[in-house]
Amino acid sequence: MNKPVEINLKIDKREREDGKTQLTVTVPAAIVGDVMKGSAYLLASQNKIDIGEVAPEEVEAFVKEIVGEAQYNAFVDYYVMAAMAPYAITQKNIEPIMEPELSPVGKLSAGEDFTFIAVVSPKPYFELSSYDPVTVKLPQITITEEEIDDQILKLSQQRAELVADEGAEVSQGREVRFAFKTAYKDNDEPIVQLTDERRAYQLGQGYMPKEFDEQLMGMKSGESKSFDFELPMPPGPDGLSGKTRTATTTVDLIQVERRVVPSITDAWVEKNLPDAKNVEGLRKMLHSEGMRFKQKEQEDMKMFAVASTLAQRFTGNIPDEIYEHMQSEMLFNLKEQLKSNGMTIEQLAQNMGMDMQQFNMTSMMQVRETLRQGFSLDALARHHKFTVTEEDIAEALKRMSPGYEQRARAEFEGSGRMYMLREAAMRTKANLWLVETATFEIE
Repeated sequence: MNKPVEINLKIDKREREDGKTQLTVTVPAAIVGDVMKGSAYLLASQNKIDIGEVAPEEVEAFVKEIVGEAQYNAFVDYYVMAAMAPYAITQKNIEPIMEPELSPVGKLSAGEDFTFIAVVSPKPYFELSSYDPVTVKLPQITITEEEIDDQILKLSQQRAELVADEGAEVSQGREVRFAFKTAYKDNDEPIVQLTDERRAYQLGQGYMPKEFDEQLMGMKSGESKSFDFELPMPPGPDGLSGKTRTATTTVDLIQVERRVVPSITDAWVEKNLPDAKNVEGLRKMLHSEGMRFKQKEQEDMKMFAVASTLAQRFTGNIPDEIYEHMQSEMLFNLKEQLKSNGMTIEQLAQNMGMDMQQFNMTSMMQVRETLRQGFSLDALARHHKFTVTEEDIAEALKRMSPGYEQRARAEFEGSGRMYMLREAAMRTKANLWLVETATFEIE
């Protein structure tokens, strides 16, 4: 078992009349200095400030000079509070429903203790109309002949072969193979990335400079062509971009190709999938694989199904501020995920056939279901007096990050957010109890 990260803070806890918990947190000077250094590196990264040649002891002053003292101080103040608040919450064994409200007490200075206030909204507790095991209806698992036909079609397309299309000309979308040599025109320096004895390419993919698509058009197998094009150069030390350098290439077109999709016959199956022996055996194999897949899918869905059924027993009203906070957090995370794929929420909604009003309504319903299920599992765990063990934490980590459990745990510990891991473990334990005690009726 890993030893948790220990950061001992001086904390004064006070319950407020509005139901929130106020923590007055004092961070020791030694920890303050370390966290301030980390904040300087993060601020540099966010502002794309190159600190590669800056001595470690000079990074803070270097970054402060570039971004300005006011922005630097505001960022570091918040960073220290945001980094230390989770440790305080864990240390006081509080279960928050959202991120705390943070405010400094006094000035943050390296080499001195730092005090701040964290106002925490504790997770509300709700009750259920019943805590008995649930009954869930599940569909009968079947594999239709149409599904098997579809799998055979996909198999044939996956096993398609590229063969020479004799006499064909290169056109948009055609697949070709060619040899080519490329060099800079002014000094004949070879360009290794654009030189190959045999390269497969499909026109329109964009993996080659656009001039290649233009020059290859109309060529036939065995033909050769030389042409020049402008190759963009990476920015130099002066930081200027947009420069180009002329390159010249000679292309020898080996062949224009066409894709041949095989017919799935007994002979083809015997040659390529000998375990199946023939088409009938292949269909039986696909049927068995499909059943195994659907059965696993149904087993995986049981966790959600029992929690959703339990949530129908939920009583009470979830405050609007919790709905709004959770939806805002969900949308922010979704935006960040989409951004990494070059996509926007508006584009996602359009792909789903929704306008933004419909998308927001759908996301709100998802948040509502997620909250009701979570609070219902909490209520079940309290009713049965479940406690979290190391085995429960290990189970939760396995389900959250299969194969990377130790890394995931280290991230929880390193950020001070062990309260989140304990919550996940408790809910997982309650969810598994539901699955084990549920009655599943096959429709």
